[in-house]
Amino acid sequence: MVDREFQAKTNYLVREQVGSYGVGGLGEIVAINGNTIELIKNKQGGDGTKVINLIKSIEKLAEENSDDPYLIAMAERARAVQESFEQRQTSTAEALAELLSEVEGNETRKKEQAEKSFDGLTYFVYRSLLDAKVQNAETVSRKIRDAFTGFPNWKRSENAFRELRKKVTFALFAETEELDRVTAMVDELFTLLEKADRI
Repeated sequence: MVDREFQAKTNYLVREQVGSYGVGGLGEIVAINGNTIELIKNKQGGDGTKVINLIKSIEKLAEENSDDPYLIAMAERARAVQESFEQRQTSTAEALAELLSEVEGNETRKKEQAEKSFDGLTYFVYRSLLDAKVQNAETVSRKIRDAFTGFPNWKRSENAFRELRKKVTFALFAETEELDRVTAMVDELFTLLEKADRI
């Protein structure tokens, strides 16, 4: 039988040693922009280091822009890649490819968002509606944005929150009459916005 204290000390020493040998450049934050993919590919060092640095960079970007649900969702996907990578369920190359795909998707998103003159929330709702194959996604996302504008204190007022949620639900329900689907989409949106507050 292994002593718990001994096991804890062993785990600590392993983490300490793994963090200090052969990794190099760990913890370096990279700006997430149009040049990121090329920068990461050309950077010296192992792919494992690139994966970890890219995850940290995505999380930092989401933290700095916590009002953008798309970036919050992107950070969550990056954390899922990290978990899978740390548990050896995905290879280093697969993890790096997934993260670079996220960065590429973010760049595409920024261009499309600018073309449509959407803010972060409106674009996130728009993209979610397109993914869910909701008709008139652009119109519905603008209605939802207007609802959020109408209830600016929805995070502090239970009544404002209920009214906002009702307006968002009705905006979606006007285009799709599947109540379960609408409820799931509204729940997902507000859950993500709640997570954004905790970052």
